[in-house]
Amino acid sequence: MGTIFSFEYMIKSFPTLLSMVDVTILVTVVSEFFAIILGCIIALTRINAIRLLDKVCAVYVSFIRGTPFLVQLYLICFGMPQVLNYFGMENPRSIPGILYVFLVMSLHEGGYIAEIMRGSILAVDKGQMEAAKSIGMTGYSAYTRVVIPQAFRMAIPALGNNVVSTLKSTALIFNVGVVDMMRRAELMGSFSYRHLELYIDIAVIYICLCFLVQLGTMMLERCTRMKNSTVS
Repeated sequence: MGTIFSFEYMIKSFPTLLSMVDVTILVTVVSEFFAIILGCIIALTRINAIRLLDKVCAVYVSFIRGTPFLVQLYLICFGMPQVLNYFGMENPRSIPGILYVFLVMSLHEGGYIAEIMRGSILAVDKGQMEAAKSIGMTGYSAYTRVVIPQAFRMAIPALGNNVVSTLKSTALIFNVGVVDMMRRAELMGSFSYRHLELYIDIAVIYICLCFLVQLGTMMLERCTRMKNSTVS
């Protein structure tokens, strides 16, 4: 059994793989930050039916939701350097791969967050907007100070699920040369031939990360409920 599976090697390799978790967390946090901004902009554009832009946003969301993340990753990471080179940029492949990953994941998750936020904004009582305008607020102020904060509170569970989805999607970024846990496991496995032990380590790390995100989401939900009940 020792020749087939080495528990000792699995334990020994765990700290090495765990040392690369910062890349996974960085990609998740940066991508979610820009995805939320992009998603809110797209949601407001579609809700307010801004001429032409809402059609462009609808096509964008359909493309994002209708194509696999890995395909989008390849399109940007292998296609963008050629586009930049066409427009005169010298040596576009010198751009770090992780920057392309930030772009792809932000665009990918932004498409999903746009639909989450659109549904949440539409769920806010229209009387809230009318009341805000009746006391002299502009449309922008009413959205940013009244509507969107309420929409965010309703969207917390869905946004938490989106963060988990983003976290798990980071397991694919090694395909474009970014050195993360998966890439390190691949390199270690090519020497030790013990891929199973390494991938079990990675599975444990991802389970722990997803659990922490879900725990944080539940705590945030509880805090917002307590705040709402206090205000009421």
